[in-house]
Order: sequence, then structure tokens, then C-alpha cells
Amino acid sequence: MRNLRRASILAGLVLGLVSLHAGAPATRTLRGGVETGAPATRTLRGGVETGAQTPTIPYDHIHLNVPDPAVASAWYEKNMTGGRRITEAPDRIMYGSTRLMFLRSKAEAQPSAGTAIDHIGFSVADLDAKMTELEAAGVKITTPARDVPGLFKLAFVEDPWGTRIEVVQDAELLGLHHIHMRGPNPEEVITWLLDKFGGKRQQLKGRIDAVRYDADGFSSMWILVQKGEAVPSIGHAIDHIGWRSVTPLADTINELKAKGVVATSEPRPLTLPNGPPINFAYVAGPNGARIELVERPGLKPGQ
Repeated sequence: MRNLRRASILAGLVLGLVSLHAGAPATRTLRGGVETGAPATRTLRGGVETGAQTPTIPYDHIHLNVPDPAVASAWYEKNMTGGRRITEAPDRIMYGSTRLMFLRSKAEAQPSAGTAIDHIGFSVADLDAKMTELEAAGVKITTPARDVPGLFKLAFVEDPWGTRIEVVQDAELLGLHHIHMRGPNPEEVITWLLDKFGGKRQQLKGRIDAVRYDADGFSSMWILVQKGEAVPSIGHAIDHIGWRSVTPLADTINELKAKGVVATSEPRPLTLPNGPPINFAYVAGPNGARIELVERPGLKPGQ
């Protein structure tokens, strides 16, 4: 009887150790400064495991359509403070590690509101003071400042070329704060982003479903999604948004294709006037959002 009890206890200890080992977090490794082996996030639907978390691809840039990039960059430098000029190419402003770039449009671009990339957001320390400043500068104010309880103060303005801009007071992330996408089913957009570009699903201020992109060396970016019908972004004031491939771009595009993503242009090189050459490609995002993937082989994370 004693031997039987000892055998039972020993078996229990072995099972406990096996269970502990099986539930241990996966080892995390860094690839290009980005965590690639993060613990898998397992979601159970009907008791079935649906898959592991996609490694995060850092957020990279926003590209606006304007008739004169020099004038537009000066407008943003003056009115949306917190950025700095970079010299890799003319008329580029960097907010944290995110580039704000300008495409010279041959025809007048349509407004961004109502497209798959509805608006962009900047955060300031004092919204009331900022709105007074913008009004004095003649900036078009479309929604005056208001305080949303449990969230933050916010207002909407529009640049002279049709980009809708939300200005918020969020001390946790100042500067370029978020991108607000649009689609009839926000949950589908969020799921698509998580599956294709990783990121972390969070609620902004515990209230708004979003995907947040954080990576070593890069500044943070919130991606929010509002419900509504949307038209494709190409040719509108916000032409496209971009993520940065930290591995060879061809590999990233092939991985996305394997997940059913349509590449609208294959990877190709581009020589910048005053910076290391890059590789870039475009893919079709949800509801007609145009998305660029760029590889910057000569730069460190965040540069």
C-alpha cells in the first residue's frame, strides 16, 4: 500500500512539472530590433486554438497628396508642432520615428473624410491653447474643442488640401498620435491588421478598440477604426499609410501573399537624394486602404 501511495505521489509530481513546462512562455528573440518570438497569444473559439500572434511590423509613415510639397510641409511644421525636418529627401517631417511625406498631385485631391483612411491625429499638451493658436493662424476648424469624459479633450481641423486632422489632449503620447481608418465592419479591419502586421490589441483609454504598434527604437502609433462605408484612399488627401519591413522586403511581401494579401506593386528600389536607398512595395488593405511596405536597409530602427 505504501509503495502504491509513493507511486501515485511521484506520478502527480511528474504531471505537474510537465504541465508547468508546457505553459512556459516562448523564448523571445529580436530580429532587426523587433521582437519576433513573443509568446503566442492563443484564442479559443469553441474550445479550438485559432493561432499565434503575428510578429509586429513597426509603423513607418503617412503619405499625403498635395499640389505643392514645400508649402504643405511648411504648413505642418508651423501648425502641427513636434516634428523635425529630415534631409533624406525634400519636404519630409519626422514625428518621433514616423515620417510625414508629401506626394505632388497633378489633380486636386479629394478630401480624406469618408475614405478607408479617414483622418490622422495629433496630440498636444494643452488643446485649448492649441486651438486658439490654430484659429489665429486661419486654420479651418471643423469641430470645436470638447471634453469627452473618460477619454480626453478633442477637436477636428482640416488642412488646406483636404486632410482631416483630429487634435487631442493625451499626455501619454504627444505628437503624431493615431490614424483613424474606416469600414463597415471595424472588427474585420482590426483582425486584418493584427494578422498581417501584428501589433497589440488594446483599448485606448479603456474605451476605444484599437491596435497599437510598438517596437524597439520606434515611436508608438495607435490605429483606430470607425464604422461606416468607405471609398478607396488612393487619390485622396491621405493617399496611403506605411509599415516598415525589418527583414528583406521580398520576404515580407511573400509572407503577406501567403496570407491572401494582394500586392498591387512588387518590391522595387528607390534612390533617395540624400539618404540610403530603400525598397518599397504596395499592398491592398481593408476597404480600399492603400498600404506601402518599405525596407530601409541603411538605417537603424527608428531612423
